[in-house]
Amino acid sequence: MKRYFFDRVSSERAEYDYRGRDFSSPEAARQLAEIIALDLELMDEGGWSGWAIAVRNALGEQLFSVPIAQCSTMAA
Repeated sequence: MKRYFFDRVSSERAEYDYRGRDFSSPEAARQLAEIIALDLELMDEGGWSGWAIAVRNALGEQLFSVPIAQCSTMAA
């Protein structure tokens, strides 16, 4: 198991994850990053648009990032 950290980042600031979570593979960490990004996309009606979830390893190296898309509301 390796520890991965999920930071919320924009071009102007960052909110760091100091706790992290353990996963057996980078793909499992990517899946969580995608869920976090989707949750933030839907949570604040676009307030997180332009941000990303940057995933780092325990050495602080950024492995990948998942953009937070702008929420597109749909009428039923």
